[in-house]
Amino acid sequence: MNHCKLLKTVLVGLAALASQWACGAPRTLLPAESRIDFVVKEMGVPVQGTFKRFESTLDIDPANPARSSAQLKIDVGSLSTGTDEADAIAVGADWLDKGHTPYALFKSQSFRSLGGGRFEARGQLALHNRARDLVLQFVSAEQAGGKTLITSDFVIRRSEFGIGAGEWNEAGVVAEEIPVKVRLMLAAPTAPSK
Repeated sequence: MNHCKLLKTVLVGLAALASQWACGAPRTLLPAESRIDFVVKEMGVPVQGTFKRFESTLDIDPANPARSSAQLKIDVGSLSTGTDEADAIAVGADWLDKGHTPYALFKSQSFRSLGGGRFEARGQLALHNRARDLVLQFVSAEQAGGKTLITSDFVIRRSEFGIGAGEWNEAGVVAEEIPVKVRLMLAAPTAPSK
């Protein structure tokens, strides 16, 4: 076998191995380097918040996005605005109702590449005992040490999930749209087990 054929064989083998690593198993979420933040406007004043506990299973295959999948599970009781009173209201029965629906869950149904490290995931978001179709666009960017950063910005409409009852639904009290920012850091892929 000449050197060119040998080199070609080695490169094809490495590419196949890399493809198996990319889609062989879901990547591990690094919680300390990940965030889910949101902003709620109350009487026009922005209130920043975050969810401190969440889990994610992401298996992104850039070579074949249709084989990709994503699931994000958020512990609604981990909501924090920095104010105990506001947090208690937000996780209470009129809002996220953590007593009856302790988790928000997004599960993808299809993926497609938008080019340049951008993807679109179509799926369902279950929140406050209601499930709605949701289309998420996100960016996947390689980081130092083989990590991958996934970022997405999207908007939740409160009325679609029955969030906020009584006085909270009066005009101008709390904004209908809630912007959400997701930053998920994934560990470097590991070799598939044999």
